[in-house]
Amino acid sequence: MYIKISQFLEKKMEEGVYKTHDRLPSEAELAKQFNVSRITSKNALIKLVGDGKAYRIPGKGTFVAEPPGDAGKEKYGEAKIDIPLIGLIMPEVVEQHSAQILASIETAVNSIGYGLILKQSHHNSETEKNAIKMMLKIGVKGLIIFPVDDQVYNEEILRLTLDGFPLVLLDRYLKGIETSAVYSDNVTGAYQLTKRLCEHHQKIGLFTAPNFATITVEDRIKGFEQALEEAKIPIDRSAWFTDILQENAVEKATEFLQANPDISGIFAMNAHAGKIAYQAAKRLHQQIPEEFSIASFDQGRELDLYPIWTAKQDSVQMGELAVEVLQSQFKNEKKVQQIIVPVHIDDQANKPYEQEGKKAFV
Repeated sequence: MYIKISQFLEKKMEEGVYKTHDRLPSEAELAKQFNVSRITSKNALIKLVGDGKAYRIPGKGTFVAEPPGDAGKEKYGEAKIDIPLIGLIMPEVVEQHSAQILASIETAVNSIGYGLILKQSHHNSETEKNAIKMMLKIGVKGLIIFPVDDQVYNEEILRLTLDGFPLVLLDRYLKGIETSAVYSDNVTGAYQLTKRLCEHHQKIGLFTAPNFATITVEDRIKGFEQALEEAKIPIDRSAWFTDILQENAVEKATEFLQANPDISGIFAMNAHAGKIAYQAAKRLHQQIPEEFSIASFDQGRELDLYPIWTAKQDSVQMGELAVEVLQSQFKNEKKVQQIIVPVHIDDQANKPYEQEGKKAFV
């Protein structure tokens, strides 16, 4: 829905309803107009900012940015930036976890008198590299990078590390590389979720993307397998579904569960995987959670829509800590800090989940 709202606003910009430097409707105004939550309207505005169509002024609102061809004209090109800047690079800002991280970083950066520049890498390593180079040309004093989840380290990040440039990685760390990072306790979170599944099921499936070599996936699989070994349940990779990114993922997942009828519990690597698992199970008329269970990371906004165990990351604390670690580097504190933030397990599967006016995914 947030995409439709952002597209609506873009169309109004093109039609001249909102002109360059005009203030756009607030989160509250958009939420009321489209009958959506504040987080949905916030994501719509964040998308416009990330796409370069708008800019934010803390305490004042979101405004229409200059068209690319107008940049640098007249007095705007002559303006001098006196505020020191921090660069933030994220894969994208489209769901609750990333939106809360952005909001907490923006608040923390403002509180120390810095400005914030955001670029989205859209999960592309080359785009991430170019964003880093652009940030350095602008003259940012430090970088907070939520790295692309890839098997190969970004050489630009490695170069920054070797040069001692103020840098904090967010939600990821580089194995074997001495770089400051703030990330969730993925091992423990996956272990706790899988442990709950093991209490009720003997055949547990895994829903994930096929890229097992990335550090987040590695850590979550580690916790998943630890819980299975502790419960003396065999680790069976034939029970792993890895097509969650396919266009027909729900159909494939349904076929997968039909071919593996003994699977009665699923550990989902992330919110998207959890949604695919739920949709497939419902197509097969599984009774959730009475007979079929799902445990997933980051199932935040959908918790009131269907019953599920979830490991919720503390997005706000992660953003605040990232700025705090970066600020310590500005003070010439060279010590590498790697901070692991605990996750909270929400036992939504044991709570009432049928709510008036709510519709489950089918």
